Amino acid sequence: MPKRSRSEKGKSIAPSSSNKSKPLFVSSQEEHRYILLSEKTIISGRCVILQDFEYLNIPHILRNNSLDQFMSIMEPVYTSLILYFYTNLSFEGNRVRSRVLGRDIDISLQEFADLLHLSCEGVDVYSFDLQDFEYPAGESALTASTLLHGDDNPGLVRNEEVRYYTLTAQVLAKIVFYNLLPKSGEFSHARGSVPLIVYCLLRGIKINIPRFIISHMTSDHVLVPTRHLPYGMIISYLLSQLDFDLSSLRPTEPSVNLNSTLLKRMQAGMRHPAPQQPPIPPTSHVPGSSSSAPGSSIPSDLQFFISSELRAQLQEHHTQISAEIQQRHTQISAEIAAHHEEMATRYHSLRNDMCYFADSMRYMDSQFGALYVKYDMRAPDPTAYARPLPSSGPPFPARPPTAPPAPQPAVAAIDPEEEDDDDDDDDLDGDEEVSAGDEDDSSEEDDSDDEE
Repeated sequence: MPKRSRSEKGKSIAPSSSNKSKPLFVSSQEEHRYILLSEKTIISGRCVILQDFEYLNIPHILRNNSLDQFMSIMEPVYTSLILYFYTNLSFEGNRVRSRVLGRDIDISLQEFADLLHLSCEGVDVYSFDLQDFEYPAGESALTASTLLHGDDNPGLVRNEEVRYYTLTAQVLAKIVFYNLLPKSGEFSHARGSVPLIVYCLLRGIKINIPRFIISHMTSDHVLVPTRHLPYGMIISYLLSQLDFDLSSLRPTEPSVNLNSTLLKRMQAGMRHPAPQQPPIPPTSHVPGSSSSAPGSSIPSDLQFFISSELRAQLQEHHTQISAEIQQRHTQISAEIAAHHEEMATRYHSLRNDMCYFADSMRYMDSQFGALYVKYDMRAPDPTAYARPLPSSGPPFPARPPTAPPAPQPAVAAIDPEEEDDDDDDDDLDGDEEVSAGDEDDSSEEDDSDDEE
């Protein structure tokens, strides 16, 4: 059957006429939850081809926990039904309740287990890990780590990398990742309950798998935006066992199986222990040879030769490092100088642009001055910072680069009373200048009358 695209996942399917007696959602809260869940991708799970793992004793390990039939389930995934199942799902008093397309589901945990070929016997490990699990007498997290890694190194107790597990433990970890505690993304690290589940499977400790699955289905993690909805193939199989009519729906094919192909890839990635160097045999003391240092089996002349050789190598290495550092320092200095030159060029160009703008403004000021003279208007007072204008108008020539201005000396604070006196003096000087200007104007008028 053709696979549905990601954009088609989560779309609702209209209920049939026989299911219109009840609404699609238990309450308005579930309707809002459906909107949140419809944006998620569904993890279907994978069928385990047990005969491909016979020589690792995987079928026997799974059979001890009544997982052999459960892992062999292969069912098309009905995306829309899974969304309705999760939206209305609740688990209280060992009763699994939900509603799919207007039809209620109300079964006990034991019935849920029987439909999935599981057993409710065993311990609940959903909220435990290797550190806080109650081990059988005489065992601990170190024993579990030894069983997982095949190594009694106590430093591996808190190791989370799956590649350090034995091959059998790696296969079981993959099965847990895909079917018991489904996840998406990377599968290189085993965290939380995963190492404990693998330990229990290897140790033969029975786990209450149905409670583990329903606890994971109803946990808050399904509402996290970055998480996906697990158990797609299992829920579809459960609905088919409950006699839901699935003939009118278009399913999605499940993911590829867990088979010998996966096993070959895992064998290729298996770690190999580091080769161990053979021990150096002790050198016996030969009569007549030079005396050796106390507690040493290497003659003193050989020790001197080794130390001299090492000193020469270290000196050569130090010289090489110094030359490289000096070369790099020279290169960085050249780059900094080039950067400074480039910045100076850009600053000069910007200064020329600003000077052009200032010259243009002063040119416009001179044009306005001509208008003041023409219409006998008083021109504004000139500023002391203006420079003579060029003889022609724009475009103005670029200014040559100038040296930075000399630092100005600090000015002492002015006393407020002295400042008032200075203002009065300025006012008097202004009045004298105005009166002098009036006298000049009157003298000019008299001269003009005489000429007439």
